Parts: sequence; C-alpha cells; structure tokens
Amino acid sequence: MASSSSLKELHERCHDIRKMKGRYLEAESALFDDVVIKLFSNLIKIYSSGDVKGDSLIGLSYGPYIYYTLPACDYFNEITFACSDDNSIQEIQKWLKNEPDALNWSHLIKKICELQGSGDTWTEKEHMLQRKVKGVLKHDVLNCNPLSPVIHPQADCLFLAQCLEHFVTDKKSYCEALKNVSSLLKTGGHLIMSAVLEATFYMCGDFKFPVLCMDEDFLKDALKGAGYVIQESYIHLRKNESLYDITDFKYLIVIKALKEREM
Repeated sequence: MASSSSLKELHERCHDIRKMKGRYLEAESALFDDVVIKLFSNLIKIYSSGDVKGDSLIGLSYGPYIYYTLPACDYFNEITFACSDDNSIQEIQKWLKNEPDALNWSHLIKKICELQGSGDTWTEKEHMLQRKVKGVLKHDVLNCNPLSPVIHPQADCLFLAQCLEHFVTDKKSYCEALKNVSSLLKTGGHLIMSAVLEATFYMCGDFKFPVLCMDEDFLKDALKGAGYVIQESYIHLRKNESLYDITDFKYLIVIKALKEREM
C-alpha cells in the first residue's frame, strides 16, 4: 500500500489537470449532473442562508479548481486558495492573469451563475473572483501547518473541495489531516466541505489514483472529533450507472459545520 507521502508525490508527478477537466468537468460528461450540479446547488443554498460570511476564506483543493469558491464570492472580502502541486498553482496564476493558454472555466462559471439565477452576469462574477483572490499557495494536509512555510492568519471560513481523501491511506491519517487543516480556521468559523463516499479510485488519463474509502458515519464522527458541530449536510446517491471504470464513488456529500473548539 502506498504511504500518504508517496500519494502526494504521485499527484505532483501524474495529476494531469487538462485530462481531468475533459473527462469529469465538461458539460458533456456523464458525471456532470451527479457531481457539478448537485454540489453547486448545495453550496449556493449554504452560502445564501447568510450566516456563512466574513472577511477571509481559505479554500483547499487537490487541483486548480478555484471555481469551487465562486458561490462564496459575495460573502467574503478575500480568498486564499491552496493546491497540492506546483502545476495547479501555475494554472491558477495563468487564469488570474487572463493568459491566452489558461484553462477556460467559463462554462462552469456560467452554469454556477445560472444556478444562482444570475447567468447573464457570469463574466462579472468571474472578474470579481479574480479580484478577491489574494494568494495562491501550496498545501500539504499532512503537515501540522498545511500552508508551511507560510504562516497564514486563521480564516472566517475554510472550504475543502474533495481534498483530504486523496492524500491519506487510512482513517487515522484522515482524522489527523482534518485536524491539521482545521488549524487554518478561527474558532466560531465555518467549515464547508464536499467529499466522495464509498470511493476507492479515480482515473486521470490512464493513471489510477487511490481514494480513501469512507462512509457518512465515519466522516461525521471525524468532524465531531476535530471540534466541529455539523449544522447542515446533504448527501446524494450517484445516479449515473456508467463510468464506474473511471471512478467508483457511490455518494457525494456536502457539509456545513461550525468550529466549536480548538483541538
């Protein structure tokens, strides 16, 4: 079995961002409704409630998927985004600078805005997100300071985009990684997270990446053990019965939790 440190190295070497985008994130993908539509419908519901807001948000992902933070854009003044590898950071920097060869996320941003009821203003929302991104860093969820060597002020909100399960090999390590990333969040702040459940792998090109297999009960117990009170959760059974050869997750879960105490 691979170690957690070797999983990080694996993502650094083999995670092909453009192949991921083409296979999973285009509107034509068979998984688009099961992942993108359900995820962002829930995120919009969570943020529009009005109690998840503040000055700063930190978002962690396993790739350059900064569009995850778009639904939060109206509720925070500054966004710091962190990825697991240098290639992802470079891709975000290109997008922030509107470079010609930057990844084009316009179809996703437009779809998110349509779900918010503001599809005709998607270009303005994209520019707003670009302005609010104050830093793009590298994370290591296995480090007690995940943004090391940067010492970042604790944020009002922490967003985890299907992140931790890609970098750990067992449930004990998951709980430790969750406590590590929770150090980035103020007590009284909100954690918003999405995760895939009962998954063991996903394909990126011809490369098979392992995913920690976990269920809803484990994830909620892990959050409670890390000092959180779960306020809302939404779980969705995967409906599309094709493409189990490229990823075998069975559920998507989205959670809003309040950090009640430091651990």
